[in-house]
Amino acid sequence: MDSIFSGEARDLVDRSARPQSLIITIYAAYSRSNGGWFSANTIIQLCAELDVAEDAARSALARFKRRGILISKKQDGVIGYAISPEMRRSFDQGDARVLQRRDSPINEGWILVAFSIPEKLRAIRYQLRSRLTRIGFAQVSGGLWIAPLQLSTDAISLAKSLKVEKYMNIFSAEHMAFEPTSAAVQEWWDLEGIQEVYNSFSKTTKPVIKYWASKNNAIDASRAFRDYTTILTNWRHAPYFDPGLPAEFLPKSWAGYQATENFFKLHDKLAGPALNFALNIAKK
Repeated sequence: MDSIFSGEARDLVDRSARPQSLIITIYAAYSRSNGGWFSANTIIQLCAELDVAEDAARSALARFKRRGILISKKQDGVIGYAISPEMRRSFDQGDARVLQRRDSPINEGWILVAFSIPEKLRAIRYQLRSRLTRIGFAQVSGGLWIAPLQLSTDAISLAKSLKVEKYMNIFSAEHMAFEPTSAAVQEWWDLEGIQEVYNSFSKTTKPVIKYWASKNNAIDASRAFRDYTTILTNWRHAPYFDPGLPAEFLPKSWAGYQATENFFKLHDKLAGPALNFALNIAKK
């Protein structure tokens, strides 16, 4: 049976062609340098660079407005959309996970999340379980979940965002017995599935890395914007599935190492030119 990570790996290439995914990346990567706001025309022009049709871009913007992700706002009489305060917080928190290099930490122990949510709130319970998985937690049993200790802040933020603090307790812990911790980790996390996500990402980056390696210091700003936005759209989910386990619990050929190297090789070269391109479009 496929794990959720198999679906994520297959989904990776498709994600960078979806208007909604690309617009989220545009706002996350570029809008905060423009006060969190872009005109509707700016978004449409940037989407056109990514081969997204105008009607698809407008439809996605309208959907984000209905969901409260974007707020319709005029600046100097120009119609546009700003990120909501909640989305700004999400983007700011996400930077630490997505845009900072994560070396395998030392083994400092574990965080345990225990919760019991009443049946009348089962939709929230389902959402909590889904989001715990998507920030790197693994289910030990029932309402008991585990992650490396460095994910404590993520767990607390998640509990507050879902307003489930009164149903949840969070502990720091050590694994004492009875099976080896390395064996338990293999049971708790689908490491093969996470590696599949990383391998799929690395596959998408190879032709892009090859292209830019041939250009030396020459930068085509439009191409930099297209490539970086696409790569970031593919990348920004992967670090959340990875709990950031100590190296002693990972396979020696852990695919996350190569995927991380590939992303930051492109990030370091393209992020600045891509941002400048987006801001120049916004000024027109």
